[in-house]
Amino acid sequence: MPAALIGSSLIVEDASFNKSEHLLRLSGGNTGNFAYIRGLREIVGGSYEHFRWDAPPSLVREKCNVIVLACANQLGPHTDLGHFARHLESIGLPILAFGLGAQAQSFDETAMLTEGTKRWVQVLATHAPTNAPNIGVRGEFSWKVLERLGLGDRASVTGCPSNFINLDAALIDKLERKYKAPPMLSRIAVAAGLPYWTELQRIEEALADLVDSTQGIYVTQHEINMIKIARNEFDDVDGKTLSLINRYIRPKLSQAEFIRWCRRHAVCFIDAASWMEALRNVDFVVGPRFHGVMLAIQAGTPGGVIAHDSRTLEMCQTMQVPVQHFKDIDVDITAQSLVSLFKFDARAYRRRRVELGRRSIDILRSGGVTPAAGLQALAEEDLQEEREAA
Repeated sequence: MPAALIGSSLIVEDASFNKSEHLLRLSGGNTGNFAYIRGLREIVGGSYEHFRWDAPPSLVREKCNVIVLACANQLGPHTDLGHFARHLESIGLPILAFGLGAQAQSFDETAMLTEGTKRWVQVLATHAPTNAPNIGVRGEFSWKVLERLGLGDRASVTGCPSNFINLDAALIDKLERKYKAPPMLSRIAVAAGLPYWTELQRIEEALADLVDSTQGIYVTQHEINMIKIARNEFDDVDGKTLSLINRYIRPKLSQAEFIRWCRRHAVCFIDAASWMEALRNVDFVVGPRFHGVMLAIQAGTPGGVIAHDSRTLEMCQTMQVPVQHFKDIDVDITAQSLVSLFKFDARAYRRRRVELGRRSIDILRSGGVTPAAGLQALAEEDLQEEREAA
C-alpha cells in the first residue's frame, strides 16, 4: 500500500481567483511550507497518497499503511496540538515524521511546550514502526527538547526535507562556482520578514533598497497582510497595518508610492516549483526566511539567511547554509557586501547533506517506505568516494 504523505498543499491551483486567506490556509499558514512538503515528496520513493492534516481517518487507513508527516517549528509555547494528537491516534497508523523544529529566541532559552503539544509528540513517538528513531528533527536544539521529554531515542537530526529537493549531483559544484566567482550582482531577491520584528527594521529597509536598486523581487511568505501586499489586495489591509508595513519596509515612501513599489516588486508564490523558477533569474537571495533562501539554493542560486531566532539559526547550522545573525551584521548591506557576508563551504554542505540524507533513509526504511532513488544515490556516491579514499 502507498504511504500517506500528510502536510500542506503542494500547490494552490485556484489561488488566482481566491483571496489571500485561501492561499495562506492551504499552505498551512506560511507559504514556506511549500518548500518542505516538496522536499518530503522528493525523498519518498514508490507510491504515496497526499492528504491534508484534517483528512478523514478512515480514508487514510483505507488507502495507506504508514504516515509520512511533514512537520514544522511546532515545538514551543506558540502551539497547542492536542487536537492533532487525537486525530493521529484516530488514524492509528505507524508514523514517520520529518522536519520537526523548536522555536525560541535563542539557544540559551528553553522551548516550553503546551500540554497539547507534549501529547502530540508522545503520539508521534508511540506510533514508531520499530524501535529505531521515527522523528526527524531540524537540529540539536530541537533534539534536546525531545530528550528532556524522555524521547531522545525516538529522534534523529535530519534537517529539513527542503534540503533534498534538488538531488542533481552537479548542484553543489554549480553553487560553489557562483559563490566563489559571482557575476555582477545585478538582480537581488529578498526573502522578506515581518513588520513586527522591530530589531530587524534597519536591515529589512536596506534589503528593500537592494530590491529597488537592482529591480529585484521582494518575496513574502507570512503573515496574511504581507501576503496581501504582494497580491494587490491593499483594500483588504486596514490603514493602520498598511502604514506599519510601509514604515518598516520603505519608510521614505508615501503610502501611494509604497503601493506602487509593492506592485512592482512584491510577489508571493503558490508552490515551490514556480518559486524556484523565479529565483533562477536572480543573482542572490537574502533575508530572514530560511525556506526562501533554501529554495534559491535548490534552484542553483546563491543565498544567505539573516538569522534572528533559534529556528533559523539551527536549520542553517545543521545544513551548512550560509548565515549571519542579524546582531553580527555591522556593515552597510550592499550587493557587493553579500558575497563577503555569506560564505559557502561546498565540502561541508556536501558532507552534511549526505549525513542527513542517510539518517532520513534510515527513518523511511524503518517504516517500510522505499527512499527515492536520488536520495539513495546521494548516499551511495559518497560511500564510493570514501571507499576509494581508503
